[in-house]
Amino acid sequence: MLMSKERNASEIYKKYTKARRSVNPEGSLTSTGYLRTVNVISVLRVLYKEGSCSRSELSKLTGISLPTITRILTELLKKSYVVPVGHEQSSGGRRPELFRLNSNQLMIIGIYLRSSEVILSVANVDGKIIEKRSFIPFSLIPEEFINELVKELWLLIKGSGIEQEQLVGIGVAVAGVVDNKLGTIIHSNNLSWNNVAIGKLLEERTGGTVIVENDANSAALAELWFGCAKEVSSLVYLKTDTGVGAGLICERRLISGPFGMAGEIGNLPVLDGVVDDYLHLPSVFRHFEELTGERVLDEKQFSQLIKEEHPVAQRLYAEAVEALTRVIVFAEAFLGTEMVVIGGYWGTAHPQFVQDVVDKCRPYLHKNQWKRTPLIVGSELGKESDLRGAVGLVIHQWFEYPV
Repeated sequence: MLMSKERNASEIYKKYTKARRSVNPEGSLTSTGYLRTVNVISVLRVLYKEGSCSRSELSKLTGISLPTITRILTELLKKSYVVPVGHEQSSGGRRPELFRLNSNQLMIIGIYLRSSEVILSVANVDGKIIEKRSFIPFSLIPEEFINELVKELWLLIKGSGIEQEQLVGIGVAVAGVVDNKLGTIIHSNNLSWNNVAIGKLLEERTGGTVIVENDANSAALAELWFGCAKEVSSLVYLKTDTGVGAGLICERRLISGPFGMAGEIGNLPVLDGVVDDYLHLPSVFRHFEELTGERVLDEKQFSQLIKEEHPVAQRLYAEAVEALTRVIVFAEAFLGTEMVVIGGYWGTAHPQFVQDVVDKCRPYLHKNQWKRTPLIVGSELGKESDLRGAVGLVIHQWFEYPV
């Protein structure tokens, strides 16, 4: 079991989220246990954001009394979740002791599910991946798949050398439509799954807190926490590999909609088809074969064809620029975010592609006479965005969840 009998990070988090769901509409709290848990989360959150703080600073920033801060720190120091880091400078009197979060004592498991390969990782709460392993699933039947996944999960934990009680939670990213409140994969073309309650099944098998989200939303969180969007609060992430989708973040809150369908843009009509036709690489390769009679084997070959200015490859490239431009212009007209991040093949394999999209978007965005147009960039995280996003799911809920 991931949960130990002692009060550890996972226990604190599970009690926090469980108790939070029982708050009544007036905002009163159901138990002193919940109050204390909220206080612990508040302290960890401030230390995560500020880097280091004294007891008095923690009291001021959290609004928690100094005696309670002292009790919480004593508990966290015992488990090494927090460590002392010297003393604050002082003009006179006793110098206040400073504390910081021990990021290497609090660990997160990130899992990226695909039919072709499942990737698992252990990362600290700074998002640094400590250990990683992958496997090709023997079966896509949910029960058999999850049995294999759990075995690989325990091998990952054993190989990383971490203690089970250090685990804060498990984040799962998957291509498809997800009910993130229930932890259920509503539909995934990639896995051929419908209504699989993977969050509940993994929690039953591991005892840990499991958060499930679609891969575009996960990748958006990866950019927010670890990538090019760390300094912004609102962004659109456009995913262009296992499928075309958008991850939407507004004021640091993930927007998934009441049915988990926000950002499902693959079937939006553009040009003479839908977005998927022009940006999803298997569709692009199929179009190339239809027009030339020649097969494209992989991304590398297609990139070379573009570089060599093959006329059909150039045409498909231009259509991808036009399709993505239209998506961005419409998205910004509705959302008005600070940044658009292009992920997947189109955002990482061709720097010129991103610039071409920027140039194409500029006149449309300027017509709206916006004081500030969004920054349009390629992903900094590349192929790791989904896995890092699975880690980001836990960090985001742990440190951004409203108290």
